[in-house]
This record gives sequence, structure tokens and C-alpha cells, in this order.
Amino acid sequence: MADIPHYFLYGEELPETAPDYMHIARLEQSLPKHNWEIHPHRHDNLHQLMILESGSMHAQIREKSDEYSGRCVLSIPAKEVHGFAHQPGVTGFIVSVSHPFMLSLFNDAERQGLAQLFREPMVIPLGVDTDEGEVTRMGERLLEEFHTPKIGQASIIGAYLKIVFVMLARHRQHSELQENADGKTVLFERFVRLVDDHATDHWQVSQYAEELGLSQGQLNRLCQRAAGQQALAIVHEHLLDEAKRLLVFTQLSAKEIGYQLGFKDPGYFSRFFQRHTGQAPKQFKTRVAESQRQI
Repeated sequence: MADIPHYFLYGEELPETAPDYMHIARLEQSLPKHNWEIHPHRHDNLHQLMILESGSMHAQIREKSDEYSGRCVLSIPAKEVHGFAHQPGVTGFIVSVSHPFMLSLFNDAERQGLAQLFREPMVIPLGVDTDEGEVTRMGERLLEEFHTPKIGQASIIGAYLKIVFVMLARHRQHSELQENADGKTVLFERFVRLVDDHATDHWQVSQYAEELGLSQGQLNRLCQRAAGQQALAIVHEHLLDEAKRLLVFTQLSAKEIGYQLGFKDPGYFSRFFQRHTGQAPKQFKTRVAESQRQI
């Protein structure tokens, strides 16, 4: 890493009264003098938060680079290589905090809960909600406190920073939970597609579970959360829907429909249908036909 520049603060001249444990500036005020671009560098002892309110930027963190737009926070731990190219007109804050000062704000249990935020670079999206506004308000309060030193300045700045870090950790946790929920939705959709493909092959629940990389219990819990039914009930419902469709819209006999749906014993198909609908296939077909004639 010898070729990566190390800075305390990138090109910033600090006022004599500025605290040495943190720095904050508005992006729209500090970036124009750098032509809206911060070349790749790192800080050995500073954790930085890039709070983006509006506009967009291209960020390089470690070896990865990506585009980001407003309402997000980039959290960059000490020693991480990073660089930015902002679109002119971007607004927000850049907050730099001494790593020891940041850690001193939290007790051991809190530091453990925030460990990932302190160690790993991450992008935290902020939705249009109260917390997003609160993060911005904390930025304004930090900026004001930074430039107007008063008694207890470190305590006030520390309190504001603690709120910001906890809010970001909560946002991150919420995003991870949402991603997890979305992942479960995708998994359930995969199960439904497998049922479409293999219900007539009369796969066992264990076969569906194995294909999805789950245990039978996990698959049943997934189905219960997503559809309020066990996996086998969903498979049976699919077969029944197909049977009803064929009974109503084709001239196939119950025996032929049973074979088409993978039932080797026509009698078993009839018993299966009656057990779940309360009617034999022929009775169901007759009742539907009569109701349609009355319309």
C-alpha cells in the first residue's frame, strides 16, 4: 500500500479552535476546491461517513467502484482505501471521526453490536422516512457544534455521533432483514415453479426440499410463512386446480385426467379428488355444467 497516499484530512485546513478528534464539512462547500474529485487515499486513524443528501457520485472503495445517488451514507473505516468523483451540485456532509474517539463513545456490548459498521466499508441506503431526516439533522447539529466551540463540546459532539452511528446500524439491520425476507420470497417462488414442473411427477416433499437445499421442516416453515400452508398442501392444491380445469374445459374422462396428472390408479385419483373437494370428479363436472347453463 506504499503507493496509496495517507492523510489526516484530505486537503483540509482546520481552524485553530477545531477539535482534533473529528471534522465535518458540507460537501457542496468543500468539494469544488478539489474539482469535485477526491483521489484514492486512506486515513490511518479516521472513520469517515459520507452522508449524501442529493446528487450522485462515483465511489471507489478498496478495489471496487460503483455509482451512488442521494439519500445514502457511505461508511468508511480507518485504513480503507477510498476515492470519490462527485457530480457538481451534490449536497451532504463528510464526517471524519478519530477512531479511538469513536470507540470511546460506546460500551463493550455496544461496540460488539456495531462491530461490522466499524470494520467493514458499507453503503447504507436511507429511505424517505423520519430516520433519514434525523441523520441529516444530526449532520447540521454536528456542523454547528464543530464551528462554535462551547463548554462540553466533546460531550455534545460525542452524543450526536453516537446517535448517527446507532441509526446507521439500525438502518443496516433493517436492510439485511429486508434482504433476508426478499430472499425467502424468491425461494418460495422457486418452490412454486418446481411444483408447476413436478407435481404430476408426484415428487415427495423431501425431493422439493433437496432441490432447494432445505430440510423438509425448513420448506414447510417457508411455505407456512409465505402461503399459510404446508408444502404438501400446496402441491395438492396445484393438482386439484389442474384437475378442476381439465374437468370443466375438456371432454376428458376422470380416468384420463387422473392419468394426465400422474395418478397411476384412477380409483386413487377419484378418492383424492373427493377427499379434498367433497365431491367425486364426475359430480363436480356435472355441478359446474349445470351452474353454467343457469347463467
